[in-house]
Order: sequence, then structure tokens, then C-alpha cells
Amino acid sequence: MLMLDRYLVAGGRALDLATGATIRWRVRRDGRASTPPLFTVRGHAWLIDFDVRGASRIEVWECPPLPSPGEATDAINAFRAALADARDGCPRALDLAEVSGAMWAKTQRLLAREARLEGFVPLAADAFGAVLSQARWRFPSWLRERAIVIFASDSRLSPDAALALFRLATKDARPHLIVRGVTDEPWRPRLIAASTQVHESVPGEALTPAALVERADALRQDGHRVDAEASARWSLLLSDSDADRATARCGLARCLVSQRRWLEARSMLAQLDSAEARDLREHIGQAAAARAEPAMADAFLDILRICQDVEDPVVALTRVASRLQDILAAGRVAFVLRDRARPHAIAFAGARLPASAELVLASEVLDTGVAVPFLERGPVVEVATPIRYAASVAGALWCQWSIGVPLAAEDVTRVLDLGATAAAPAVHDIGQRHRAPQAAAELIPELVGQSAAIDQVRHAVLRAAASPFPVLIEGESGSGKELVARAIHGASLRRGRRFCALNCAAITDDLVEAELFGHTRGAFTGAVSDRVGLFEDAQGGTLFLDEVAELSARVQAKLLRTIQEGEIRRLGESTTRKVDARIVAATNRPLGSEATAGRFRHDLRYRLDVLRITIPPLRERLDDLPLLVRHVWATLAERTGSRAVLSAAALSQLGGYDWPGNVRELQNVLASMMVSGAPRGVIGPQGLPSHILRTTAMTGRATLAEARREFEERYVRAALARAGGRSVVAARDLGVSRQGLSKLTARLGLLVK
Repeated sequence: MLMLDRYLVAGGRALDLATGATIRWRVRRDGRASTPPLFTVRGHAWLIDFDVRGASRIEVWECPPLPSPGEATDAINAFRAALADARDGCPRALDLAEVSGAMWAKTQRLLAREARLEGFVPLAADAFGAVLSQARWRFPSWLRERAIVIFASDSRLSPDAALALFRLATKDARPHLIVRGVTDEPWRPRLIAASTQVHESVPGEALTPAALVERADALRQDGHRVDAEASARWSLLLSDSDADRATARCGLARCLVSQRRWLEARSMLAQLDSAEARDLREHIGQAAAARAEPAMADAFLDILRICQDVEDPVVALTRVASRLQDILAAGRVAFVLRDRARPHAIAFAGARLPASAELVLASEVLDTGVAVPFLERGPVVEVATPIRYAASVAGALWCQWSIGVPLAAEDVTRVLDLGATAAAPAVHDIGQRHRAPQAAAELIPELVGQSAAIDQVRHAVLRAAASPFPVLIEGESGSGKELVARAIHGASLRRGRRFCALNCAAITDDLVEAELFGHTRGAFTGAVSDRVGLFEDAQGGTLFLDEVAELSARVQAKLLRTIQEGEIRRLGESTTRKVDARIVAATNRPLGSEATAGRFRHDLRYRLDVLRITIPPLRERLDDLPLLVRHVWATLAERTGSRAVLSAAALSQLGGYDWPGNVRELQNVLASMMVSGAPRGVIGPQGLPSHILRTTAMTGRATLAEARREFEERYVRAALARAGGRSVVAARDLGVSRQGLSKLTARLGLLVK
């Protein structure tokens, strides 16, 4: 798709950032009109890009036309192979030779076409440098996640382009390809002033390394640090002798020191023994003594501030990774955890998220807990260090450079150790969150399912089990409220005591009081002996009150006092007894609406609704249906001895039903199918109950239009039947005119008297 930022647009004309050629573009107001495919030829122009925005189609046409593919078959084949390598994570440069600059321009147009077809963004080197310079040396949004192809010739390269190419090679690991065109012109890179600050030289003037160092010093003193670094790096690239390289290294080190990039400057001077290099090292050492190693101290303080100021650990680690990327001049930095036996990056900085196959080094660190030194994989260099928290390996910190490491090895190791130490609590927190779903599923195996809804229920159960407060469980009938209550009891510290359950809707008020609080002999007719109530029976355990909304006002008042005072009085007694039973209540009607309607006490509702767990109905978590069916079917088969299995078609029919009775209805349906079906073999859809078959047949229409037509037909037929076939009465009931009803019946094919 077209990103207009690839083109410098003005009116109906534009400049192609890939070739520097003038192109034209136009907007078709109706995007559904004729839409020619990419690279369609019309007249003397080719369609090189397009984009559909709303009802408009933006087309970009290039003139003159591209050369035919047969003119550069070898170049295209080599270019496609290089694109495949770049997409596989092995960026490299591709050199192509042409006899003249004109032929190179044609080949460049053809390669730009191939790059667009493969999903790459083609850019000329000067345009690439100008784009990054305008964006303050950060990739703009339209390039942030894109793979790119850079075209550079042997006669034109600006300082901004040089610095942009260096940053792409050292600080970015995105899929990219650099194509260098070599012609018959004498090879010597010449600086063309592309930046507003670099304007002293004559365009096309060849500069020596010494002159470039002088220019870098002048720009640095004037405050143009980025342009100074570009000139200094070019002086290093153009140096032929050891003396020139030493001078260029010192000039680049001065530029890096002015930007407070102490570690890169110290690495640049590490192997030099000149007087100038010794003076620069002494200056860096004095700064270190004055501020206690400024690079390390600043890095550690910045990382600590990020970890303390940002509450979300993922956001904090992402910012820490970005800060480490800047300090280490790295391509990618990632914090890695193990997820289901595979390494997984939880936060990263760089062009793209590293895949699991790229994190082999981090996986070794997670297994051994030992830092792995610099590992070279062709031009790529990697390093990983463990992140320790509470004497255990919480994760790994992984770093990668595309070509070479611009820092000393000991500096890299120290910075990574600082980052791993500061970020350890955040990594541990995220690791606990990642392990929570698996741990919850292991602790509560009776809650079957793997959807996000059932995971939330498991987490709520674990949180409720760890607290001593009352719990209110809300959910439709048959959704598993008692199962959740038993799971809370089983995961709590009270699991060694009894779990007592009472269905408040199944017995009368007098019997409810006797069941809850107990009674003495002769307290009422039929009380032939003393009896302990459920509060005493559940001493130290859990009391489950199912359908608590059905309690009468009198029982609600007594229950409220029991919860407040922690004591009961048996029916027929005048003394109180202390009780310690945790209450877990359940209801299929929200207590809030019941209290608003005056059927439930507000104060008792507040006492019971301390911790609330809402169980979703089965129709809202149909992703769990296959697991539930397998679990229930296996349980029923074990009880009945049946060896029958359900077919895939039957399971599909079960997934099309709404399940108003939830899991309880599913259990009953599966039990009916198992009992009525053969004890062996496969049970197909014909074994399903008739009401499920009818419902799935109605909802199994091919399109929404068919379902709407069927509904309208049934609705109109019912209205006509109620009206005794009188169209005037039926039209009034339907809220339409008589003419409207006539048109409706004609469309539906109904006969009206």
C-alpha cells in the first residue's frame, strides 16, 4: 500500500524518494472505479504505487517507463536473492556494475519495482539521510515497522546519508538491503551538502580525511554535533594509512565525547597510543573521577528512575530496553522469559520483535543461569546475561549488534549487569503473571476451560481463597456456582475442615433457621432431640448458601447479626455460641436489583458482597465447549462403562446451541446421548435431542439475509393469523400501512385474502 511519505508531493507532481525521478500522481474520487493492477502501462507511464483511502484511490505514475525485465536479468536475480537474505535476518550490501549513470538509473527503477513487489520500501541514500535528519535521527512512523532497500551510487552521498547508513548498520536489525551502484566514473565518495549546516564546500568537491577531521572539529565547536559525527565517520571510512585512521579515530572520539557518549569514545581510543589519544583518555578519566564513572552512573540512575516512575512493568521494561539500546549503540535489546519451553521477548527495543528462533542464546542463559559472552553469527554479534531475583533466574537480557560492537567488552558487560539488576523486580513481576494462568489451572483442575473468561474466574478464586472475607458468587442457573465455592474452600487454609452447603430455595423459612442455627429438643413440633446447625457444623470451615436471595426477611435479619457478631443462638435456647465459619453465598439474580426492589436487605447485601465472582454463562465462553464435552463425556463413560465416542459433526452441532441451562444442561444432554446411543462406535448428530437439532437448524442459515427473511415470514404469518386474514387489522398490528403490507407479502411470497 502507498505511504505518501515516500514521495515529496506538491500539487500533481512528486519526487520519488527511491530514484529521484519526477513522477505524477492523481486521485480517483470513486475507489470502486477501474482499478488497474500495479505496474500497469498506459502511454508512456507505469503505475508504480497506489493507495485506497475511503472512496478515493491515489495512484502514482512514473515516466519514462521502466526498462523491460530482460534488460537486467542478472541484476534482478541477484537482487531477489539479496532480498530473500535480508528478509531472513541477514542484511548485506549488493554491488551492481553498470557502464554509465544512465543505465544505473534504469536499473535502479527496475529494482525499486521489485522491492515494492516484495513489500520493501525503496529509498535513495540521500533521501534516507534527509528523512532521518528531519526526524531527529529516529525512524518516522511510516518506516518504523517496514523493511527498506537503500540505493547508493559511487558519486553521490551526503553526510546525512553516511550517518543514516551507519546507524542502520549498527543500531537497527530490521530487514534491509543496501544496493551500491558502481559506474565507469572514478570511485571516490564525494560529500554533497544535504544538511543546512553543511554548506561550505562546493558540491562534488572531493575531501581528504584530514580535511574532513577539520570540518568535524569546526562543526562540533559550532554546536552541530550530528553533522560533525557524520564528517568524522566519513574521515574514518576514507582513511588509507594508519596515521590517517588514528587521526580520524581521535576526531570521532572528540565528537562522541561532546555528545556524552563516553563508552563509545573510550572504545574508539582503546588501541591508540598517540599523545592526542592519551590526552583524550585522560580527559575521560577525569570526568569519570569527578562524577564516579558518568556513563555507568547515569545509565544506572536512568534505569532506576524508569523502573520506579512507571507502574506498568511491561512499559517500564520497554523504556529500559530503549535506554540500553542508546547506551550500547545496539541493534536490538530484549528482556526474555521462558513461555511453554520456548524463549519469549516480553519487552524489546529495535526495529522488530525478535522471534523465538533468534533467542537461542537467551534460552541457554535461562537454562544455565550463566552469562554468555559475545557470540558472532556472521556479521551479527549477540550477548546475553541472566536476570536474578531472590536467588533464582527470573529472565535474561539479550542484546544484538548488526555489524561489530562499538564498545569495549568490559563496558558492555557492566552496562548489561546494571540493567539486569535494576530491572529484576519488573521481570519477576511479569514472570509471575505469565505463570499465573498455568498455576491456576493446575491448582483448580475442576474448572475446565482455557478461555480468558474462565482464566479470570480461576484468578478470582485464588484471590478469594487467600482472604478471610465473605464471597458472593453470581451466575445463571447451572453455570457452576457450587463448583466455584468448593474450589474456593479447597484452595483456602480452611480446606482441612468441613464444607457445608445449603440450598436456601429448597426448604421453608422455619426449617432454614433450624438448618442454619440448630435447635434444642422441643423447640418446635418435630424437634425430638437437640441438633447442631450448619454454622456450628462448619466450624473452622466454609458454609455455602446457595440461592441466598430466596431467604425471608426474618432469616436475613438473623443472618446479618450472626455475620456481625460471629455468634449464633439455637432455636429454643437463650445462650449464644461463638462460631467461625466463612460464608460463601451464591445467587442467580443480582443482589443489587433485589435490594433495590425491597426483597433483600441492603446491609446484608453489603456484608455478603465483599468479594464478588461472576461466572460467565456457557454461551459466552463457547471456546471451552470442546474441553467441557471431552471432560464430561469421559466422566460419564467411566460411570457407565460406555466406549462410544462423539463425532466431529455432533460436536459442531453442540457448538451451535445457545445452552440456556449452561453446564448442567450440557451434562444432561451428554448423559442422554450416551444412554440412548450404542455402547460402542461413533455417535453422530442424529443422537442429539430434537430441540437442539431444531435450534441449530434455524441458526445454521448460510447468510443473514436468509435468516431475516425467515423471521419476517413467520412474523407476518403470525400477524395475519391473529387478524383472521384481514390485511387492515394485520397492517395496524405490524405498524405499517396497507400498501406497505401488500409490498411485504408480495416480496415474501405470501397469499393474502
